[in-house]
Amino acid sequence: MNRALVHVLLAAAFASACTPPTTPGGAPTASPRPVSANGGGRADTAQRPAPLPVPVSAPFQAAVQRGTRSADGRPGPRYWQQRVRYAIEAELDPAGTSLTGSERIVYQNRSPDTLRRVTMNLYQNLFAPPYLSASSRLNTGGTTLTRFVLQGQTLAEVPKDRWAAARDTGGGGYVVDGTLAGISFPRPLAPGDSAVFEIGWHQRVPPTGGPRTAWEDALGGRVFQVAQWYPQIAVYDDVAGVDVTPYTGEGEFYLEYGDFDVALTLPAGWIVGATGTLQNPEQVLSAQTRARLAAALASDSALPVVTAADLSARAATLPGAGGKLTWRFQARDVRDFAFAASDRYLWDATAARVPDGAGGERRVPVHALYRHGAPGWGRGARYGQHALGFLSGLLAPYLYPQVTVSEGPEYGMEYPMLVFIGRPTSPTELQSVIAHEVGHEWFPMMVGADEAAFAWMDEGVNTYDEARAVQDFFPGSDPWAENRTAYLAIAGRRAEAPMSRHIDKVSGAASGVAAYFKPGTVLRSLNAVVGDSVFRLAMRTYTREWTLKHPQPWDFFHTFERVSGRDLGWFFEPWWFRTATLDQAVASVEAIPGGVRVTVRDLGDAPAPTPIVVTTADGRTARAAIPGERWAVQRLRTASVDVPVQGRVVKVEIDPELLFPDVDRRNNVWVAP
Repeated sequence: MNRALVHVLLAAAFASACTPPTTPGGAPTASPRPVSANGGGRADTAQRPAPLPVPVSAPFQAAVQRGTRSADGRPGPRYWQQRVRYAIEAELDPAGTSLTGSERIVYQNRSPDTLRRVTMNLYQNLFAPPYLSASSRLNTGGTTLTRFVLQGQTLAEVPKDRWAAARDTGGGGYVVDGTLAGISFPRPLAPGDSAVFEIGWHQRVPPTGGPRTAWEDALGGRVFQVAQWYPQIAVYDDVAGVDVTPYTGEGEFYLEYGDFDVALTLPAGWIVGATGTLQNPEQVLSAQTRARLAAALASDSALPVVTAADLSARAATLPGAGGKLTWRFQARDVRDFAFAASDRYLWDATAARVPDGAGGERRVPVHALYRHGAPGWGRGARYGQHALGFLSGLLAPYLYPQVTVSEGPEYGMEYPMLVFIGRPTSPTELQSVIAHEVGHEWFPMMVGADEAAFAWMDEGVNTYDEARAVQDFFPGSDPWAENRTAYLAIAGRRAEAPMSRHIDKVSGAASGVAAYFKPGTVLRSLNAVVGDSVFRLAMRTYTREWTLKHPQPWDFFHTFERVSGRDLGWFFEPWWFRTATLDQAVASVEAIPGGVRVTVRDLGDAPAPTPIVVTTADGRTARAAIPGERWAVQRLRTASVDVPVQGRVVKVEIDPELLFPDVDRRNNVWVAP
């Protein structure tokens, strides 16, 4: 998702909530106060409701029965998914902002089903009526299809009011309906067969202001960040069938994996960064640029490849034929292709060291493209290098041969091997945005969940990973505070939506909380529930088993239960599928021989473990905990734990490390009278 939108949603979350003033860490500013044994809340004899099972969709259950999914989180023995191969030739006219292209798509039907229709995404129609008014500055007219051939037959466009009848009669044809196109095969596509599409189109790249793709004039030059730009086959999977989710600019994407061979023609002097690896550097880059690039990629430090002086001297690229150059990129096992280009791009490069999966390591090129004057971007390559190396160790080795971070009008957006980054004004913000977008190379680029239906599997998991990367780069920082505070601002209120709700059905502040802030917070809590080593093993197992596949939420849940050896439904169900909140309180503290007995009251409906820290007058601490299962499975509202301690106890606090998002921390602390 566009990260600029996230900050808007964060502000909206605070503005819409009537909450007590909070500290940066999210705890109310009220002083700690003792809590009486009978002060407020539910009666001690009240019992929690029985824990509910995690709801499982009927299509997923059917997939388990068919053997394409399993009950323990692994892909099933009959798992399948479709495959695509794109060959694209396109030319960008920077002055006119027009993009003209043609593509050949080979679509392999690996399903057990005979297909009579397929859906195609035409994302750029978002920039045309009815999504925009005819007078809007963002109105580009959308995508114009100039040629459409399928299985060797030229297809005619069918009016929408005749499509329902035409699609069932066979013979081929297509209809354009907003950002989707429905296509009828001239001949049914049997299991194991392939269909070949040949499509021509043209469109204009929208100016800055729209989502995910734009051009802008700033910092002395024009730059393009181009995405969602070619007609693209929609997913057909083993659970939901064909994905007919229209692109509205709000939700994310669900895409098939495949291979790309892309030729991009631009004026000489323009630098291009893209998905994939450049196949013809000797035909587009000057000898000086190629030599510097080789040196940079052999270094652990970021080195300049193209400087401002090179741009002034027109020494970055070759002069080209007729003043134009064609850049050829190849990408394998990716779900999308995007590119960024400018004739004012400075270029720094280095390499990240990542595990090779065999006990050694390999060097992965990291490129940074940015204009002179973009604040902090001199460290852009270093930030990308750290994120790639750190996350490869945390999750799984990075799969692809390079990564490029590009500066431009999009504040933050991710594509395979390429991320769009804007111009944050502080080093910490720039580092965190780069870490977030590079983190998306794992989720959803390598592990391809349905982002629109299950946004937490993409943005939420990555928000957690981003925080880990930021904390590693800036030791002593608290990257969890923003997520926790944003979630608590609307937790349990009417504005909150469950994390499991389709993100297109969630708007305003609730969208950012459900997709980013709450899952980022709750995954940290899950880490505390199962322990760091188990959490890491579960995440690595999930990542490894679902790389280049399409997991569903239950695959994630089942993997954690298999790896941990625990039934975690008591935790997953209320946190993921409801808006239940956590509120634990110190009910009483009484002296016992050799220590104290701490009684805790559970006032909320979302269970969690209760870590307890007891502090004595001389500053020593002792720890204890009440397991989460004790609250949830035993259905307790009040529980006690004996804490061995010597000396006078002056303070007892629940969860001082803020591992669990308690909605009212004023009752988490007991202080001696």
